[in-house]
Amino acid sequence: VALERPKLLLLGDSLTQTSMEGWGGGLAHQYQRRADVLNRGMSGYNTRWYIDYAQHSGIWYEPGKIALTTIFFGANDASLANENPHHHVPLEEYQANLKVLVAKTQESFPESQILLITPPPVHHEQRLAFQKERYGDKATGILE
Repeated sequence: VALERPKLLLLGDSLTQTSMEGWGGGLAHQYQRRADVLNRGMSGYNTRWYIDYAQHSGIWYEPGKIALTTIFFGANDASLANENPHHHVPLEEYQANLKVLVAKTQESFPESQILLITPPPVHHEQRLAFQKERYGDKATGILE
């Protein structure tokens, strides 16, 4: 009988989806042969969209022992309402959505530890330099 390894479940937006090149890959490396890392990040998603996605994609029915769940959202939710209303989620709704994600995790994986990760701060000068490199003269320095 093969032993089933515990799983680390990574939920989030693009900062999670691309994490196998960074922190998610570091977890996979650190826990190799001891746990499986499941990356369920969705680039471009905010908490509102992810709650719907998770319900319909089967995330909450992942078999096996989920030992740790990371919940890493906020980059898209924090988009400015006037600059990017498509992704923007008001703060009160964002807070409520995080509570939903935590509750669904607790309900679906009662043995799982939960790690909430906040989005990183924005470095405005670096952001403007990035925009200039990407958009040239159209760069505004305003966050999308």
